Amino acid sequence: MKYARWCACLLCLWVAGARAADEAAKPKLTFYGFVRNEFYYNSRQNEQSIDGVFHVAPKPVERDPETGADKNAVPEAEMISVCTRLGLDAVGPRLLGAATSAKVEADFAGTGSTYFLLRLRQAYARFTWEKSDLLIGQTWHPLFGSVSPTGMALNTGAPFQPFNRSPQVRYTYKPAGAWSLMAVAAYQMQYSSQGPDPANPSSTITSPVFMKRALLPDVYLGAEVSTEHWTGGAGFDTKTIKPLGVMHTSFSALAYAHYRADKLLVKGKVLWGQNMSDYTMLNGYGASRVDAEGLAVDYTNFNLLSSWVNVVYGKKWRVGMFAGFAQNLGTSDPLAAVDGKYAVYGRGFYAASQTYADCFWRVAVFGSFNLSKLSFNLEYNYTAVQYGALQSNGRTAGNYWVANQRVAASVFYHF
Repeated sequence: MKYARWCACLLCLWVAGARAADEAAKPKLTFYGFVRNEFYYNSRQNEQSIDGVFHVAPKPVERDPETGADKNAVPEAEMISVCTRLGLDAVGPRLLGAATSAKVEADFAGTGSTYFLLRLRQAYARFTWEKSDLLIGQTWHPLFGSVSPTGMALNTGAPFQPFNRSPQVRYTYKPAGAWSLMAVAAYQMQYSSQGPDPANPSSTITSPVFMKRALLPDVYLGAEVSTEHWTGGAGFDTKTIKPLGVMHTSFSALAYAHYRADKLLVKGKVLWGQNMSDYTMLNGYGASRVDAEGLAVDYTNFNLLSSWVNVVYGKKWRVGMFAGFAQNLGTSDPLAAVDGKYAVYGRGFYAASQTYADCFWRVAVFGSFNLSKLSFNLEYNYTAVQYGALQSNGRTAGNYWVANQRVAASVFYHF
């Protein structure tokens, strides 16, 4: 009888231990998100997405053939809540000697047959060792990086700051101290290159098919140093696409810095890039040689120099400013004209009028009042673009300026 009692006790201890081990193996889940309601006013028509919440730049002058009036000089206003966000963080058990975690994040800013659909923002698994980190899945592209503008606008500085989330494999190694090295291989999904439609080369589409057919991933290599008050780094990126069976490669490089101290944030970034339309920047590439049928047999990149600075002060009451400037530097090789027109693929180009964005700048000021779960935000944004007639060297002639004045207000409830 005594032996049976000892066996029963040992069995109970074994079951309790097994349950404890099973509970320890279960991931710890944390839900987060916010409800975002936003109102905006624009003084003219703009290149934009998500029904105007994501503002890029004002459109060029487009004259009505009958009245001569600028059809884009029309103001607009809207109120919308589709950028409401839901997220889930998971912290799991140690595997392969690494701390494991995962993230899934979505909002309602996808487009479809209904007014707006659930849209995947981030979805990845992460393995963290003492000196290294491996991330597999979709998250921010490294050109967006660890230093990005702070403000209320959903565009987060675009088109001066690269804006892109991509499926990727990202490996980070910390050799010593505050230094880290990063290598990334990424493919396109929601943010894709433009190019001629394979089924109808006279039409332009935005699609990940161009990178899919090139087979090669977008590759980024970077180095960063981060201390209590400073973060600084630099990186180099290259990607290859394959429009109409022709391999085409582009490059970009950037440097950035971030200073933080108590209530003050000061950030900045400088970027030189080619074919950056998949990063929501006014840039692209064009045909440099064509065959007898007018189809491209080679391409050339437009070169872009972009920079921005961002200053923010405060916590409960917060004020800040963003200033950005970008300049088109022309193409690497001359563009080829067919019937007096150039075939260009990217943002900032209007094929019908052969108009291109040559230079653009922005100044935005914003303020917010922040409680533990609630924040009220107000922003004034002035964005100006210099448009002109595209020339064979990728620059423009007959330039003129257009500008948009944007006022936006938003209310966030965080949970």
